[in-house]
Amino acid sequence: MRKLVLIAMVVAVAGCAVAPAPQPRTAVYNPSEYAPYGRKGNGRILGQAFLKTVGGDVKYGAGCDVVLHPVTSLTTEWFEKHIVQRIPLQAGDPRGDQYAVRTIANGEGRFGFEHLPAGQYYLTCVIKWGVPSDIGVLPAGGVAYAKVTVPENGTVAAIVTR
Repeated sequence: MRKLVLIAMVVAVAGCAVAPAPQPRTAVYNPSEYAPYGRKGNGRILGQAFLKTVGGDVKYGAGCDVVLHPVTSLTTEWFEKHIVQRIPLQAGDPRGDQYAVRTIANGEGRFGFEHLPAGQYYLTCVIKWGVPSDIGVLPAGGVAYAKVTVPENGTVAAIVTR
């Protein structure tokens, strides 16, 4: 009976929750900001993606997509507002999407990107897991993220977390 009451309360509260409307974007696509990232380079990023639970357990980004975005005014607005502050945003200009690069982290959340031009990059990785409760398994996790600077002919070690 207690479970039934708890489930009913969760459903009632969830039914009242309204997601905020996505905010309009103010940054605009500027091709000159993306130009340096449109070529191959000699830089590398080697890293590990993980999040920590409230209890301190580490949850690796095993099998998760790690996405690399060049730092531009458009991606900075997205990163600072949507990723860091968790503010919903309207879709950005799709012309910048071609510069995003993806890879999949291994069983320990380790990943790598090669042939990168020198510059600054944002890294993101959505890591999810379930937490057992009296009413079933509840979703947990979030977005791990980092900002790195790749030097010409250099390798950067990146820790992608919060």
